[in-house]
Formats: sequence, structure tokens, C-alpha cells
Amino acid sequence: MNRQLLLLLFFLGLISCNTSMDEAEIETWWINSAKVDCTGEGTMSCFEIQKGEKIDQSIWELFYSPIEGFEYTPGFIYQVKVQINPKTEPIPADASSFSYKVMEVLSQEADPTLKITSIWKVIRVGELTEPLNFGKNEPLIFEFNASQRSYFGDLSCNTVRGEILENDGENLKLGPGATTMMSCPSMEVEQAISQALIQVKSYQVKDGKLLFFDEKQQELMAFQVVD
Repeated sequence: MNRQLLLLLFFLGLISCNTSMDEAEIETWWINSAKVDCTGEGTMSCFEIQKGEKIDQSIWELFYSPIEGFEYTPGFIYQVKVQINPKTEPIPADASSFSYKVMEVLSQEADPTLKITSIWKVIRVGELTEPLNFGKNEPLIFEFNASQRSYFGDLSCNTVRGEILENDGENLKLGPGATTMMSCPSMEVEQAISQALIQVKSYQVKDGKLLFFDEKQQELMAFQVVD
């Protein structure tokens, strides 16, 4: 009798395992190089993912659930195979009805978009060299944050804060940004920088310098990294 019961339990276990595997789905995901602030059960940090065989830096979506078996290191973009299983009841109202587990890491590559992430001083814009802040007589400082897709900078008279719309490590498109509204005797530097930010199409980071180029690969603006 005990032997029969053990055999029955064994076969029920096999059936349960096969059923679980049949219900599971396997998908190929990309996981971005940095977590971002998001709102779930309060303020939290979320992965950004996209699905499919090819990556597109403009279509990341927030992912709020934990991913079992994923050993994450910031600064790298991952391509992974993920097993998706339906959870058994009861499921909390604010929780996903699925669990996620990384089955295989297909690739792990340094994120080229992060090259721009740093604090930089403007050393040249058009024909103007070493421009200074109008009131403080100090170098103009810009900060670009690829993970947050944002930038902030000193235009000499005013400041600007905007969004990085496109960035793949080479091509770049910046939103026009919101500026403060002070009026100064000379707006030459401010106008030159504002135009350069709108016209930039690509960039290069080399030897501690950041260079912006227009659609004809003409240099618009140059920065030096701030130590």
C-alpha cells in the first residue's frame, strides 16, 4: 500500500512538472544598463526591457517585477532568454500574475550610450572659445545623464534643462529644453549654444573631450570633461 502511494505521488509530481513546463513561455529580452526611478508600491527602481531579437534604444519599457536568476551589473546591456510562468492563486492585487526567470544570458555588452554621461565644461561653440558665465565669470558646465535621458547646462546668462531624445552611442538628438528667462546685455554665447543643442546629430567622446556634430559632420560644440 505504501509502495502504491509513493508511486502515485511520483506520477502526480511528474504530471505537475510537465503541466508547469507546458504553461511556461520562453521569450528573448533585452535588459538596459541602468535601473530607473519608477512608481509601484511607492517609489522604487525598475529595470527597462524590450522584447525581440534586435535592440532599439528608443523603445525601452519599465519592468516592475523581480527576475529570478538574473545577476545584474550596471553599465551593461543584456540579452537573455526568460521563462515566464503563471503564478498559482492567491495572487496579491498589486502583484504580477506571472513569475520571471532567466534561463540563459545570450550576451552582455558595455552600453555605448553611457559615454556621454559625465560633467563637462564648454571649451568651444562655433567660433567662440572658452565662453564664461556672464555673472560668475566661470566656465560653462553641462551635465549629460544617458540613463536618465536628461541634460542640464549653463548657457552663460540662463540655464537649460532638457531631454535626450535619441542616443545610441554615436547618433544624438536633444530636446530644445526649458530655460530660465533672464535678460543679459549680450546673448551671443547663449544663442550659439542653444542653436548647437538643437542642431546636433551625432557625437564623439575621445581623450576626455566630447564633440557635437551637425548632419554634415561639421563640429558644432566641444566640451572637456570635468575631473
